[in-house]
Amino acid sequence: MLETTNKFKSEFEAKAIDAPAKILIVDDEAGMRETLQDILIQEGYTTKTAQTGKEAIEACQKETFDVAIIDVKLPDMDGTSLLETLKKFDPNLVRIIITGYPSLENAVQSINSGADGYIVKPFKPQKLIEQIKERLARRQKEKLENLLKKTGLSSYETKIYLALSFEGVSEAGKLSMSSGVPRTKTYASLKKLVQIGLILEIPGEPQRFSIAPTSNALKNFVQNWKNDLTEQASTLVELENAISTLESIQGEKQNTKYVGMRKEEVWSIQEDSEIARMTGEILAKAKVSVSIVTTEMGLIIFYKNFGKVLDDLAESGVKIRIKIPIVASNTSFVNELRYVYQVENLQVAFPIFLLIVDENKLLLSNLKTYEQKTGSDQEFGLFSKEGALSSYLFDLLGFNKESEKTS
Repeated sequence: MLETTNKFKSEFEAKAIDAPAKILIVDDEAGMRETLQDILIQEGYTTKTAQTGKEAIEACQKETFDVAIIDVKLPDMDGTSLLETLKKFDPNLVRIIITGYPSLENAVQSINSGADGYIVKPFKPQKLIEQIKERLARRQKEKLENLLKKTGLSSYETKIYLALSFEGVSEAGKLSMSSGVPRTKTYASLKKLVQIGLILEIPGEPQRFSIAPTSNALKNFVQNWKNDLTEQASTLVELENAISTLESIQGEKQNTKYVGMRKEEVWSIQEDSEIARMTGEILAKAKVSVSIVTTEMGLIIFYKNFGKVLDDLAESGVKIRIKIPIVASNTSFVNELRYVYQVENLQVAFPIFLLIVDENKLLLSNLKTYEQKTGSDQEFGLFSKEGALSSYLFDLLGFNKESEKTS
């Protein structure tokens, strides 16, 4: 296991040093700056020096660095304070603290401030080089993982795919050890990766797996994204038109002081408590499907309040379909939801929450009702039961197309 893990690690380190990294050296001692610069240039790195925290900040405002080596004691600020400031410029920057005054307090403070490494003067040059290579390799691995997650892969699937990329051909057990993925999750991840064409299953005993030609496999993802974007652009225009129609209905009702519900072709709901109550009521009646369209924050708020209800519905066989903007900040959350629900990317431009149950019950509200309890006149929702509007939006948003694909 150790040999396989070290091989995986060394592969990343080799790739990480293929391209020379840019390193910022921050130290008020001229001799130390020159020494570090000589060591790093001999290793093939590009360097820049700064004598103070202010100079370091100005340098990072003008250009991007891969690594910053920072003395813990600077003339104008503590190195730990500089760590936190530089992290705001570039969260991916590798930050290594060096100090001639080692103490547990310094070490803890450096780690809490976001240091990736901690070295005590005097130190052997090789120790510094090893830390730089290791941290750069780790950063490259994280970049690869984040990129692959954007294709829709879960965290486990991403780790298995990367491990197999470096192994070439391997068995499930070995992949579990080299990737750090639990064995039970490894089998499930391999099955998914085979289904979508990213890896190939090799017949025989023991069962082995191989990476599929990367260019062909990932080209399919790119083409699917292009198709989705075209479809979403068309859907978004139609959805905006539908929202305008619904807002005009609400606008006609703004003059009344009546709070609660009144029945017309569409029910008007006011007060956040009534909207939340109606949301729970309509979900409780779901028999076949629940379809949701909202923003990234809208889903988080809704799931916090009704996540258990959704899980129970899914367990009872109700199909849960969600359309939200999928961005880097919610990729992990979306990947976890996809184990139970069908989640699709849709760039929702308005702060709304749309719920369609069994294709014939609809609830539309503004997100403010879930986020705040202000009693404002701006808090409203619309509810349609057994009406054509629900079916119309269901078809408009493409949920019917998904039903046809899976049937």
